[in-house]
Formats: sequence, structure tokens, C-alpha cells
Amino acid sequence: MNRTQTLRRSKLALGLIAAMAAAPVFAQSTSAGVAGQVTGADGQPVAGAQVIITHVDSGTFSTVTTDANGRYTARGLRVGGPYTIAVNKSGAGSDTENNVFLGLDQVTQVNAQLGGNQQTLDTVVVTGTMGPVDFSTANKGMGTTVGQRELQNTPTPNRSIQDVARLDPRVNVTDRARGEISALGQNSRMNNISVDAVGVNDPFGLEANGLPYVGTPISQDSIEEYSISTANYDVTNSRSIGANINAVTKSGTNNFHGSLYYSYTDAKNLTGDNPSEYRGFVRDWTGGLTFSGPIVKDKLFFFVSAEQTKNIAPGPDYGPVGSGATNEVRNLTQADIDRIIQIAQGYGLNPGSLDASSVDTDSKRYLVKFDWNINADHRASFRFNKVREVEPILGGFSANGIALSSYWYARKRNNDNYVLNLYNDWSENFSTESSLSYTNYEVLRDGLLGDQPQVIINLGRNANGQYNNTNPYVDLGEEQFSHYNELGVKTWKAFTAATLFAGDHEFKFGFDYQSDEFYNLFGRTQFGAYTFNGLDNFANGVYNRFDLYQPAAGYTLSDVAAKWTLKQYGFFAQDTWQATDNLSLQYGFRYDLPKTNDKPIYNPRFEAAYGFRNDTTIDGNGVFQPRFSFNYQLSDEEGRMAQLRGGLGLFQGNTLGVWLTNPYQNNGLTVSTYSIRNNADNPAVSALYPFSADPYNQNVPPAITSQMVVDTLAPDFKQPTVWKSSFGIDAELPWWGMVATMEWQGLRVKDGFFYRNLNIGAPTGVLPDGRFTYYRNPNGGTNGNTQRANANPAFGQAITVLDNTDKGWANFVTVGLKKPFENDWSWSFNYTVGRSTEVNAGTSSQASSNFRDNIYLNPNEEVAKTANTSTRHRVNAGITWSKKLFGDYSTTVSAYYDGHSGRPYTWAFGNDANGDSYTRDPVFIPAPGQVSFEAGTSQTVIDEFYAYIASQPELSRYQGQIAPLQGGESPWANQLDLGFRQELPGFMAGHKGELRLDIYNFLNLLNKDWGVEERVGYPFTRTLANYAGVVNGKYVYSLPTTTDGNGVRHYNPQAREVYDAKAVSRWAGRITLKYSF
Repeated sequence: MNRTQTLRRSKLALGLIAAMAAAPVFAQSTSAGVAGQVTGADGQPVAGAQVIITHVDSGTFSTVTTDANGRYTARGLRVGGPYTIAVNKSGAGSDTENNVFLGLDQVTQVNAQLGGNQQTLDTVVVTGTMGPVDFSTANKGMGTTVGQRELQNTPTPNRSIQDVARLDPRVNVTDRARGEISALGQNSRMNNISVDAVGVNDPFGLEANGLPYVGTPISQDSIEEYSISTANYDVTNSRSIGANINAVTKSGTNNFHGSLYYSYTDAKNLTGDNPSEYRGFVRDWTGGLTFSGPIVKDKLFFFVSAEQTKNIAPGPDYGPVGSGATNEVRNLTQADIDRIIQIAQGYGLNPGSLDASSVDTDSKRYLVKFDWNINADHRASFRFNKVREVEPILGGFSANGIALSSYWYARKRNNDNYVLNLYNDWSENFSTESSLSYTNYEVLRDGLLGDQPQVIINLGRNANGQYNNTNPYVDLGEEQFSHYNELGVKTWKAFTAATLFAGDHEFKFGFDYQSDEFYNLFGRTQFGAYTFNGLDNFANGVYNRFDLYQPAAGYTLSDVAAKWTLKQYGFFAQDTWQATDNLSLQYGFRYDLPKTNDKPIYNPRFEAAYGFRNDTTIDGNGVFQPRFSFNYQLSDEEGRMAQLRGGLGLFQGNTLGVWLTNPYQNNGLTVSTYSIRNNADNPAVSALYPFSADPYNQNVPPAITSQMVVDTLAPDFKQPTVWKSSFGIDAELPWWGMVATMEWQGLRVKDGFFYRNLNIGAPTGVLPDGRFTYYRNPNGGTNGNTQRANANPAFGQAITVLDNTDKGWANFVTVGLKKPFENDWSWSFNYTVGRSTEVNAGTSSQASSNFRDNIYLNPNEEVAKTANTSTRHRVNAGITWSKKLFGDYSTTVSAYYDGHSGRPYTWAFGNDANGDSYTRDPVFIPAPGQVSFEAGTSQTVIDEFYAYIASQPELSRYQGQIAPLQGGESPWANQLDLGFRQELPGFMAGHKGELRLDIYNFLNLLNKDWGVEERVGYPFTRTLANYAGVVNGKYVYSLPTTTDGNGVRHYNPQAREVYDAKAVSRWAGRITLKYSF
């Protein structure tokens, strides 16, 4: 049973009753709150009682007085504790409660009953995932709080925010290597991740994990507590479709504290039952320190931290024949490479070499925070943190060729963040919480050896020994997509929420503001890109192909860059009404309004072709969001608590900055394309516009009339919005303090995002299964058959419009059992079942790719299908045992299990079946006799094809039909992580050491076949057959095959692959040494 009821039954005569309430109720908050009711010995409310709430370690205190109903409330308090709460009323008595701990985004209830023999009761601690469910009228939504106990004890092998977010049963890390967090089956970019209530999301939307960096946004040793919510109906909750994940940083106190730590993983020592190499991983380490204390006792405090993480990975092990490299490129010799380098240097290029001993990703994180107790009623905090990250990308390697180091590039990410928070009690009934922040985010993509044209040398030879345009190849110079590739986002945010207490009502109102100034220069091929066939042609400057992109006449490079500012205004108001002692109702609204004065460059040819302007923006398309939630408390004769909670509301997300920026960059006007094809390798052609090694002085040929590429927004496009609803039941059980929970959460799309391609053209016919075809010859195969036969030739393959859709939904049910930490151990178990659907996955930063990589039956169909990130079943469970076996030094053992269904995928053709220029066509699953096969297909292969279909239920049940979109599912994935932590004596009194071992994917350590994740990779399609035309009203199939050792061909459909990225499908151990004082 819950601690409140234990106290009620065993210490009722003592008077002071404490009830924990760890419901996430402040969406934008960096603070905690406490509330309660004071009654006398007769059970009647005590008005005018003084309540003093004191944070012991810092001396911060707040004083409030109970109202006519005996109620009191205090907001804007420090997260954590310990707190002392003293209650006093002349003639009624006084009491003190010690060791109260307050949680982030929570209101903890402490009720006092004065009179009789008064004593101080035991500790009241708000805990997170492993703790009890919180019974309070403030608990209306759905969420998880992760405090210091959980952060210290739960296995966190990656020391990342993903390790924490997965503790919520509705939040799944769908791609562990990339750190993609999906809540309620939604896109990983649709979460709102914040630190100290200020967003740390990727402000532009390029990163798959939704964060600005590969690593974590802030050192985990700097975090006091996390709050994770998937349904928070407070009107300050904004810009989130999936989860709100808020962390609050630590603060200094009246005592000096610090820590030094070093964490290390070495793949060479982690073989277990699987001796194969780790892909892309040799070792990584993290080292850091924290230090905090007083500047002025009880008044001014500081906290600082610094951390560095380095992931050390092997360089690509490719080389010429005879080099001894793991991957020797056939027909490429060291003499070829040496001569290429010599020729390149003769031109003045800096080609680099093939030496890449390691590829190290380096992240550095720094934080400084000051807390100021201005007086008893006002306090402030200021935080500055910065992140510097360098991630080398060594591309250009394959079985057919290599790239010299000049072709490689690095992503350099810089982020500086300034945050000011103010907490003000203007009276006992009126308080405000405000924040102001500025963030400067930069991403530079630079070639490792500077600006140069891209150069590719093909070294394939024909039967006469002459070079031609086939493999092998050697790449050098700056890779063409890195020529000008710069991103900058400057973000200002302001927030103010005022709270007014009036009897049974708590009114909240205020505003928030966000301004994003975007700068994105993507100047591909601005330094030129050349292809040469053979060493002699390279030496003589006779190129086979020359491409150059330059600003069009009348425009400059500055016009090529997208430069614009988006301002977003939010207004909100809310009333929380304590209708009865047991029932609390909350209702309110928020209104979000986007504004911009900047427009894309107008293209009149686009409007003439498609009937609307390309310079449409999101300006003025506001969204009104009503919300309602409730909590109703129940108890039985034994004092065991139960509660009903739920709500309904409209929530707006945030369209990725890059999606809104695409129309500014792809307007069809600002870039001219120059291209020369010298297929005969004619020296006279190359002599007209000679090869130039100078990136800034390319010889510009006549501009070609290229097809325009235009991205647009629909005229009334709105930010994505969804209706969220939830209902939960919590009940204390008679055994071991356990709490049972059943929760349902639904989501219904109101304004989703949906990419359409305007230049597919009208269909030319219908294929045998009823879908449209766009090939010029509806019955022909793919060779020489014109795709998009009726498309507008003045425009390119993808002319996209970002529009809204009202299709898509999610439903999830969770049942759980939790035992709070007591008698040295705690545990939790959750099972979640559900499904989410979507029209468009939104997996890319480019508009054209968002259309291309979406699976559909007919182009531009607005049909919801199972989402890429939908997880049908998930089990997550944790257990922790902790005891002081050696003096005051704890020994802790913990385990966390996460098992879930695999990701969905679609069985598809391996090529373009309908002539729309894209290979994302669900396949027709034939029964025998329903399709033909291309000439030369053996009966053995045909028999194996049908036998395979019969053996796969996800295929056989649909024979004679088109494969359902996202109808396949990868196998169940298991992951068990273990943690061991031992405190050790320090060198001085009050000092402690710590040895920690985390084992990630422990099952794989026991058996190499356990803990393995199989999946169908991006874009989540799996090839069954290839399209080869239509004959006599039947499809003609070309079947993928492989040849055995006897030269016999066999049917070979695309298989699922083992996802063998770092620490996925492999076990890993992390050792951490820490010294604290």
C-alpha cells in the first residue's frame, strides 16, 4: 500500500499526514510545488495557519498561509530536497515534517492534522519509475518521473537521454544505434525535449534522434531529475505530438560538492560468445567533473560541469590488390593510386592519402549555473552551457572503389545556450514563473583538406586494356555535397506563467514566444565535379563528365541560401477547480500563432503550371487548442487508495524547420546547372572548358535549360495537431505496497503532414491488380520505357507540396504493477499493446525524399497505414536491490528488460512497377498461374518462389492480392541490461568512491544468438520480385536469384538483416569509476 495510508493507519494520532503526488503538471516548469490541507484535532479546516517550506541544503524558504478551507499551495520551489515543512497555528498546535523530497513538474501534497501529541514523521520521498503510483488530485495525465535514485541505479550503458526515456512504457527507442525515441508510435522528431524547460531539440530537423547532436545534449551527471509525459493537459504544454521529456539541472547548495568520473568501453575485450568484430566501434570513453557550492551562504550558489565523450572507430579498411586490407578492391593497384596522387598534385590539388587509422567522434559539453535567493519571495537561476561535437564521415568506399582523404568530410556541431529563470511570489495568492533563453546552433560540413572540386577517376578496362567508365574507381577532392553546406539557427524564447489562487480555484494564464532565425546554405557542386576515364585522360585533362552549379544570372550565392525568420506566439489560460475533496477538474485553452514576414522567391512559371503560388508560408495559420482533464480519488475501508484520471485535448507539434525552409531554397530560379557529357572522351570537347583545380574559378560552360525543382507549402498549411485522450485507473493492492495500473491513451490526427508530388502526370493505364501505371507503354517492361509519361517536362521529378491530412491515429493500453523502494528493493512491470498509423512517415529532411520514401499503392493517395515507428507489443520491467553491506557504503544490483515487437515493413517490387519514377510499390502476391515469369526462369526457381510464399503467413494469407502496406513485421527484439554499483571509502570523511559496471544486452553475452535484432532496413520495404512488364493481362515477374556451388540458380528474396550497429545485436560492458565529495 501507499506510504500515505501506512501513515494514516499507524500514526493517525500523531497528526501530520503526507501524501505523495508525482503527477507531471507543469509542462514548462523547472521547479516543484507543494500543497495540502491543514485540519485541527476535530477534523475541521484550520484557516490562517503558517506553513514554512525550507530547502535544508540551501536555506531557500517560502512562507504561505492556509485559506478559509485550510488549504495552502507553494510553487516555484527547488527540485529535490530534503525539505522541512513546518506548520504552526496559535492555539491549534504546530508540527514539522522533515526529509520531504519534491519532484520536477510535480505538486507534492502534505496534509497536516494539528493537535494531540505531535511528533515528526518519517521521510516523504517522491520517486520515479521504480516508485509507487502517486495518488493525488493533481495527477491527471500520463507520465513518469525519474529521480536521483533511478538515475543512479538503473542500467544506463550509453549514459544518454535514451536510456532514461525508455523507462516510460509508452516510449520506445525504435533505433538504438541512432537514438530515435518514439512515443505513442509517433515520429522521433515529434517529441519536445527540454532542459530547464528550454527546448534542446534539433532546431532544424536534420538529426534522426530529434536532438542537435549525435551524443546527449547535456551531461547526465548534471541532471537532478527527469519528467517524461505523453499526456499532459496543462495549457503550458506546447509543441509536442509525442512525448515531453524535461530535465532539470542540479544546483549548488551551502556545502561544497564535486565529482570526478571516467567511463570506458572497449570492444576488443567484449567478445563473449560472439567473436566477430564490432561494426564501426573500437572503444569509447567519457570523462568529466562536477563542482558546486555557495558563493554567499543561503543566498548565491554555483554548479559547474565539464564532460568529454570520444567514440573511437576504425577507419574503412579498403585498399588495392596486395595491400592486405580486409577489403581489397579488384583490379585496383597501388601503382594506380600513386600515379593518381602524383597527377592531382601536379594540378595543384591536395588529394590526401588512403590512411585512415581511426574515425573519432568527439563531443565536449560544458555547463555553468548560478542560483540566487533574492529574498524570501523571489529567486532566480542562470545557466550557460555549450556543446562542441565533431563527427568525421569517411564516404566513397565500396567493393568497387576507394576514396582518398580529401574526399572525406566532418560535421562540426556547435551549440551555445543561455537560460534565465525567475520565480516570484508577489503575494500568498499570486506567483509567476518566467524564463528567457537564447540558443545559437551551427552545423558546418567541411572537407577535411579544404575547398577543391570533386574528382572521380574510373579505372575499368575493356578487353583491349583501354580505360572506360566502369569500376574500379578512385574519389578525391571535396565531395560535391560539401562544397557549401552551412546551417545556423538563432533561437530566442520567452515564457511567463502566472498563477492565482482563489479558494478552490487555481487560475493560470500567460504567454510564450519563440523566434527562430534560419540560415541554410546548401550549395552543392559549386566547386565543380569531374569524372575521368583512365589515368591518361586524367593526366591530359580530358574529362568524361563535368557538372557545375552556380547562382543563376541576377542572383548571388547569398540568394541560394535560405534566410528567414519564424516567430511563434502562444497564449494560454486555465482553471484548476478542486470541486470536492476527491474531485479535481482542469480546463483551459492555448492558442498558437506563427508569423513570418519572409517569403520564398516567387516563380511565375510554377503558378502558371499548377495554379497556386510557390511563395506561400505558414504565416498567420494559428491553432486554438482546448483541453480538459480530471482526477477522482477513492479509498476503501482499509484506507487503500484508488484513483481515476483522464483527459482530452488538442495538441500542436512543431513542423521541422528544414521542411518549412525547403520552399525558400528550392524555388526553381536561383541556381543554374551546367553540364558537359563527353562520352567519347574527346580532347577537343574538354579543351573548350578546361579542367580547373581552382574551386573558385571554374570554367563555366553555357547553361543548360534544366528542369526546375520546386518545393511548396499548401496555402492553408498548419502546424501538425492531434487530439489526445487518456483514461487511467490506479489502485493500491494489499501486498507489499504494490500498486496496479491500467491506462489507455488515444491519439487522433487533426492536421498531420502529407507530401504530394505535383509532377507525376496523369496515368496512362491500369495494371492487372487495379493500380494505375504512368509508363508510356502500360504493358512494357522497364528498359527504355518512359516513366511519368504525362509529366510536365519543364519541371523535375519531384515538385512537392507539403499539405495537411486528417488521417492517422494511435491507441495504446498499458497494464502495470509497481512496488516502491522499501526493505532494500523495488520493481516494476509494464505491458503495452497498441498500434499507430500515419499517411507520411516524414523520415527525411528533403521534401523530395519524404515523398520518395513513403510507401503507397497509387501516388498521392491519402491513406493511413501502420506507422514505421508503431510497436504492437512491448514489455518493460525493472528491478533494483540496494543495501549497505559494508558500513555506510551501498551495494546495488539492478536489471532492466525491454522486449518489443519488431518494426513493420512492406513487401514490395524491387524496382519501379508503376512508372512513377520511384521504387516503393507494394508487390502483388500471386497464387500459381496468376503471373508470368521472364524468359529463362527455371521451373525450380518458380517452384521455390511459390513455396516461399506458402511458408510465410504474412504473404500466404494475401495470395491473389496486393501486399498490405506495412503488413510485414520484423521478429521480436529482446534486451536485458544489468547494472552493478558499489560505493567505496574515500580519502577523507564525507568522500566516497564508486565502481560501476553496466552490461548492455546481457543475453547476447550468454549466447550469441540471443539479444539479436533482425529488421528490414530503411525505407522498410522488402523485395519479393521485380517488375518486368505485362503480357496478356498478367504481370511478368523477374525473380531475384542466387547461384549455388554447382551453378544452379535458386530463388533468393530479400532477407531481413541483423542490425549490427554499435551495441545493437551485440553485448557491451561499460566500467565507470567515480569519486565524489
